[in-house]
Amino acid sequence: MRTADTLAGLHASMERHRKVTLQDWKALPESELEHRPSARRWSAADCLEHIGRANDMYLGHMESAVTRAEQRGSSPVDEYRQGALGSRISAALAPGSVSRRGGAPRIRFKGPTLRGYDPLRDPERIPIAATFQRYSAQLDRIVRLLERCERIDLHTRSNTLLGPLLRLRMGDMMAYLVAHTDRHLEQGRRAIEMARGQG
Repeated sequence: MRTADTLAGLHASMERHRKVTLQDWKALPESELEHRPSARRWSAADCLEHIGRANDMYLGHMESAVTRAEQRGSSPVDEYRQGALGSRISAALAPGSVSRRGGAPRIRFKGPTLRGYDPLRDPERIPIAATFQRYSAQLDRIVRLLERCERIDLHTRSNTLLGPLLRLRMGDMMAYLVAHTDRHLEQGRRAIEMARGQG
């Protein structure tokens, strides 16, 4: 795929996430956003808090990788090739196309959440206003990072949660952030529907 098209798609995803969270969700009553369908299931607010915590960790690695690329004089290439591992990870995280029940995207792969990233383990709930503020700042940070990525080779590799043991291409890291966010926005949407008695 053309690098320019890859970056344009990532920018479009950030704007879509901004609309869902900072326009649509932010306009909802806190009672809907804070509703947990069960004792072990996240509310929409929990989903957004989890996204924010994960993004904080990944963005630090990604910004460092871009800075290193800039310092060594990396330049953009015309074509971007997604890595095999990055492609598999994003596909596993992203919601599926449709489910047989209700036509809504389904979450295919379910795995454990690390303690520090699970809002259910917090002694007190984080104020939803703080969660929105943090996520808004993160979206701006991601957009700035994408703008920097326009001037380097998108194949530049970044550390992941496993540090240097698992490094992914910058384009794949961005695709991961999109898939991870889509996954939990879908989870949050379902929690909101259940709060309204539709789930």
